[in-house]
Amino acid sequence: MLKKLLMDSWSFFKNHAVAISMITLPIVIPIDVLTALYQYFLANEELKLSEQLIPMFIAMLVYPIYAAGIVFYIASVISDERIDTKTSWKLGTKFWWPYVTMSFFVGLVVMLGFVLLVIPGIIFAVRYAFSEFELLLNKSNPLDSMKNSWDATKDYMWLILGGYFVITLVLYAPYYLIAELFDESSVYYWVIDTTLNIIFSVLGALYTIFAFRVYEFAKLQHNQPLNPDAP
Repeated sequence: MLKKLLMDSWSFFKNHAVAISMITLPIVIPIDVLTALYQYFLANEELKLSEQLIPMFIAMLVYPIYAAGIVFYIASVISDERIDTKTSWKLGTKFWWPYVTMSFFVGLVVMLGFVLLVIPGIIFAVRYAFSEFELLLNKSNPLDSMKNSWDATKDYMWLILGGYFVITLVLYAPYYLIAELFDESSVYYWVIDTTLNIIFSVLGALYTIFAFRVYEFAKLQHNQPLNPDAP
């Protein structure tokens, strides 16, 4: 099942990579480039948390627009009512506040979990994998979307974890290998790092696509008739 869902997710990504890029890149590219310039020219040599607050705040403002937009785009393709880039942005903007609220609570819980010996953080991240789908597609409020995700992922935790592990390994192993080739203080490092971050912002949609595949599979299993003789 894991292999099939991963292959389905990769196939979906390949077929819709241009659309996903159009939703993501016009927002991500200027933010990442400006962030890289800020960190390279304005921040001190050793970046402090306070010096990263401005880039982090700007990224937080725009992230829900394309992240939610991708969810709506995926759902529209599955329902055979494909939306365009502007529509996905409008929907992302419409749900900006509830998405930010949900992301804050999920991020807070996951962060606390990582403080508690890492493993709880991984479990929380997996169990809340359906939260954005519940929020955006089922119109649940942020806390209910988290609760619904926690309940819905109970039987699929290892499946989601396995998929996330494979995706993370495939995406980030090459990143660290490439990053090791350059001195962090060199301009080449910043250029490569920024370019890779932009690329990964698109490839990161694989997490959402895979989680959505599991989400749809879970709904299908839940809606199957309990009576084995039923038509």
